[in-house]
Amino acid sequence: MGQPCLEMVLTALLVVVLATGVAWCGGQALDLEHPVMDHGLDPAKLATYEDWIKPAMAMSEAELLAFVPEWTYVQYCECPNCYGGVEGNGIFTWTIDRPGEMTCRFCGTVYPNERFPETEILAGQNALGETITLPYHKGSQADAPHFLSLHLQLLRRRWLEWQCDTLARAYALTGNEEYARRVALVLDRCATRYPHYPVMQNLPRRIAFRDQKAPWPWDSGRWNFFHNNIPISLLPAYDLTYASPEYEKLSAERGYDVREHIEKDFLKVTCEEIMLRDDHVNNCVGYDVRSAAVLGRIINEPRYVHWAYYWMQRNLTEGFMRDGFWKEGTPAYHAMTVGGLTYAFEAVRGYSDPVGYTDPQDGERYDNLDPDRDFPFWARCKNAPAVLAHPNGMDACIHDTHPYAYRWPKREATVSTICPAMGHASLGRGRGLHQMQAQLHFSGGYGHQHYDNCNLTLWAKGKEMLPDIGYTWTQMRCWTTSAIGHNLVVVDRLDQRSSPSDGNLLAYHPGDLQDPESLDIAVVEADGKLGYRNIPDLDLYQRLLVTVPVSARDAYLVDIFRVRGGKLHDWALHGDADEDTTAVCDLPFGDPVPTMLLPDEEWVEPTQEAHQYPPYGMLRDMRPASVESGFALDFVYSGDGAPRYRLHMLPGGPAELWLGRAPSVRRMGQGSSGDMRKAYDFWMPMMLVRRTGEAPLTSVFVAVHEPHVGTPFVQGAQPLAMEPGDALATAVEVRHGDTVDTIISTADEAPYPVRTTVSGLALRGKLGIVRQVAGQVTAAWLLDGASLTGPGFGLVAETAGFDGELTGSTRQADGQPRDALLTDTPLPSGDALRGQWLLLTLPNGMTQGHEISEVVAQADGQTAIVTAQDHGLRVTAGGVEETYFPLRKLEGRCRFHIAGVASVQQGADGLLRTRATGKLQVTWPGQ
Repeated sequence: MGQPCLEMVLTALLVVVLATGVAWCGGQALDLEHPVMDHGLDPAKLATYEDWIKPAMAMSEAELLAFVPEWTYVQYCECPNCYGGVEGNGIFTWTIDRPGEMTCRFCGTVYPNERFPETEILAGQNALGETITLPYHKGSQADAPHFLSLHLQLLRRRWLEWQCDTLARAYALTGNEEYARRVALVLDRCATRYPHYPVMQNLPRRIAFRDQKAPWPWDSGRWNFFHNNIPISLLPAYDLTYASPEYEKLSAERGYDVREHIEKDFLKVTCEEIMLRDDHVNNCVGYDVRSAAVLGRIINEPRYVHWAYYWMQRNLTEGFMRDGFWKEGTPAYHAMTVGGLTYAFEAVRGYSDPVGYTDPQDGERYDNLDPDRDFPFWARCKNAPAVLAHPNGMDACIHDTHPYAYRWPKREATVSTICPAMGHASLGRGRGLHQMQAQLHFSGGYGHQHYDNCNLTLWAKGKEMLPDIGYTWTQMRCWTTSAIGHNLVVVDRLDQRSSPSDGNLLAYHPGDLQDPESLDIAVVEADGKLGYRNIPDLDLYQRLLVTVPVSARDAYLVDIFRVRGGKLHDWALHGDADEDTTAVCDLPFGDPVPTMLLPDEEWVEPTQEAHQYPPYGMLRDMRPASVESGFALDFVYSGDGAPRYRLHMLPGGPAELWLGRAPSVRRMGQGSSGDMRKAYDFWMPMMLVRRTGEAPLTSVFVAVHEPHVGTPFVQGAQPLAMEPGDALATAVEVRHGDTVDTIISTADEAPYPVRTTVSGLALRGKLGIVRQVAGQVTAAWLLDGASLTGPGFGLVAETAGFDGELTGSTRQADGQPRDALLTDTPLPSGDALRGQWLLLTLPNGMTQGHEISEVVAQADGQTAIVTAQDHGLRVTAGGVEETYFPLRKLEGRCRFHIAGVASVQQGADGLLRTRATGKLQVTWPGQ
């Protein structure tokens, strides 16, 4: 089978089809054996099926058909009495015992009633020119429209759809034609009413008549809305009863071909309408795209299957990044997309076109479709977010991801992981309760994003101590997406911007991937300045994280955030969002302020998810303190033996510490289970360190994060002066027990100046770490540097790193023998660079990371840098093309940098364990 043609001009062709008329025919699938699809019939449930359909069978035919809406329905309806829940989503309960009523599940109010009359009218016309009037009640909350009776229509229709499905299942197992007749009657009635249904926008508090001509916007529809116009819930019932003679009997009664009526005026129309749209690469591929494939198979319309498979392929090839992550960069919408695409693929698996059929649009014929065979990349996509999941199996709350989504198996051990294309790294280590993850986020914004480049989250001691709040459908959404709602630096109190906002990976050293309890360090650094492109003078926004283990159980995190631009920098930190914790700090604080709004900022209490407001208004009871030196702050959990979190904030010039609280949101409930009335029921500690000055202000925030149980293990963290000094260079001394760790970090470039601390340690490079136990050097790490020396020891690298330009690329997906990036720069051959990360700078200045598998010197004089995964690039002398999302085509040369890594660790046995990417000269005490 060939791949579907990606140059199909679908919209133009379908317009021609609709303009010239479709050759409709009823019963065109009579030659097929029905049911065509596997609908999961369970013979053991026959008695249950027949019990469930008793209400439908007890009704007269007229009573049953009255459950088909005459005009339309409304999806979202709030309770005007209590406004409980989330945006009218799943607010009401309904039972067949009282079919004319619905009850608010929050306050118990029964509708309809005289207190809330529907005296307002929304009027419009359908495609037939008929005027339609829709009644509603104007509510007390911002004149909210409450389409109570139309929402009741939806609840009644849902029951009818379920009854049809169950009737069809009972028919398939018993052959009782009375069951099939009821299904045929309902489908026939739907086909009669569908032409009269108007195209409606159907969103919370946004109910409106749309332009009645297809295509229409994503939020609108006739049968359903939101990428879901094809009546998928009724298709199994049609398939299961398709061969019933009741359709012929009903046709004789009606005087027309009932199957033709159902297909021509209902099923096919819904499909043809959505086929006019050209935006089917989205997280809803499991809706209309899948439905079109199912419908095409049931009614023997192969062009629907071809259209659907074409869009399935486009979702895969245009919607996922090279690391397999869905383009929106959120585990929740990744799961939604993968789930939908899985259902879609299953709908076509094994499909073959009718004998002699070749599709007129793509020129292809399908025989025994197998998506796994056709799309090997699919396997990588399925579980891509798993590498970032927390040890308890919960998705990391990245962008719009619902908290408490336990999609993955629990882990006993954790190591570092990264999704380099999406833009998120996790420095991991430890076993059992002592697993730890420090996650750094640096993705772009491609839908459902937050304003959170360089956000930090910390999982340790069984808790998400420094959280990302995640996704909410409540009025708190603006807060949860805002920059100040994350653990990062907010510049000039402004939110970051959305796309383009891609961050850049600047360094990644995952540490020991074989031993989770290793004492090896792990490092990640990222740039996120594109997110703040709304601040003209901001040219530096970088965060460096270094995990430093002190034992098999414990580790601390060094956090260095460099910012240059704007005139106000707020380094923000939030405590646990899942449990009540207390913030403790011994600085003298002033009186609390109610909020941190500016005098010219107006606060209007939000009541809807889409409401915008100044997010600093959510910071409450904030108390100020002047900070001239460093300080320590604790987030304390309740209970004996509970874990604790301690922040060691190092001095960096005059600043203010603000300490208070902010809504933690998560415990309001997730998705449609949320309750907007609980907005201020749950809080988390909130702090920020504020620095101000003339623009462009330069700040280097240096912090040590210490999760622990019982007594803190870090006795102190302090800065060390260096000579020569530099505004962006910093040295930190951390003491624990009889051990002193010194971390030196610079923004220097090769050939690197020598920077020497007052303690006598000298670095030429980006990052150096020295561990001394009882005054004796026991370990040293040099990353991206030429030398790290001190009294009695030294690491001198022959090569600090490797730099060059790419000359080409090869990909197995393009039929070539290996995934490799080509260069004419000499590099160490073989496994010397295995596990190192090549940082590639694209012609537009963006960088991306690629793990190196090996380096091969080719016969043509080129060097092949073999990558551990498909790099997704087609590199030529004149430019580069990405084969995965975002599918950029750029002119110019691609440059690369491979950081040199050198380390020496002295074991308990006295032996030195040395690692280096090139030749390394080591001087060591006693050696």
